[in-house]
Amino acid sequence: MTNETAAFAALMNRAAAILARREHSRFELRQKLLRPRKAVTAPPSEALTDAVLDRLEELDLLNDVRFAALLAAELGQRKGLGRAGILQELRHRGVDAALLATLPLPEEDAAQLTRLLHEKYAAKCADERGRRSVYQALLRRGFRHRDIQAAMRTALEDFAPENCAFNPTYTE
Repeated sequence: MTNETAAFAALMNRAAAILARREHSRFELRQKLLRPRKAVTAPPSEALTDAVLDRLEELDLLNDVRFAALLAAELGQRKGLGRAGILQELRHRGVDAALLATLPLPEEDAAQLTRLLHEKYAAKCADERGRRSVYQALLRRGFRHRDIQAAMRTALEDFAPENCAFNPTYTE
């Protein structure tokens, strides 16, 4: 086995170990493979790294479309991010802009916003200062202004004292 073949095999094994933990974009995996390691005297060449990444793509072990779809779903459902927040995170992870344009992302954030308002922010919506705080938090999560306004209007009706079961004056 030549030095080049051994280096390719070693880098391939390292890449496979990284991918075994979770999906990565090509950009992320390239960054990790090029990063110098303590045990290795020098990082691998860029040409060798690109050859390994190309081979991983041929084997369908590295797939930016799959990575982007899985991450978008996780960010939307588990982290509660809106469309803009998901796109920002995907760009940060090195997903190509052309791929982002074709990726199916949630257009309507109303259901997710309503769920977030009821589960996480209900107590903060009692006064104007709390509502502003909630509004800013939702903007940071990547939701659109008009969607936040509509969801907050609906939520405020739901949070009204006459609609709350924990209201001491509530009667059925």
